[in-house]
Amino acid sequence: MISSANDVESGGHLQADLVIIGAGAAGITIAKRLADKSHKVILLEGGGQTFDETSQGFYKGAIVGQRIDALDTTRLRYFGGTTNHWAGWCRPLEDWDFKSRSDWPESGWPLSRSDLDPYYKEAATLCQLGPASFDDPAFWQRQRGGSGLTAFPLDAT
Repeated sequence: MISSANDVESGGHLQADLVIIGAGAAGITIAKRLADKSHKVILLEGGGQTFDETSQGFYKGAIVGQRIDALDTTRLRYFGGTTNHWAGWCRPLEDWDFKSRSDWPESGWPLSRSDLDPYYKEAATLCQLGPASFDDPAFWQRQRGGSGLTAFPLDAT
């Protein structure tokens, strides 16, 4: 069931086993998976069901220290989040994405690529990506226009 937080009476209470903030790809997927396991899940989205300029305006802000695209154009504030203008390029994270780096103090994850591997096929199915053949050069060479593709000879260390 989908309902709006605007329908909750002022001072009212919501009760759940888990509250997830943000109805983007990750929030929706986690909520759906846990709700299927008999958990009472509330998924809160700051925006509405469709794009709204007023709601999107909450993402406006000043960016200092680095040159990047405007916050209100790179993120979307409505159901589905930024996947509503997602280009569709998907690929699993690499082993090195999870490792700590001396030049990046906040880097490193408490899990590894192998911890996520069992979930990539399910994610590919959920996102309707087709077969999860991310690391199979032969698969990509068989695709239209892919006959000239070759793998980069990258050092694995």
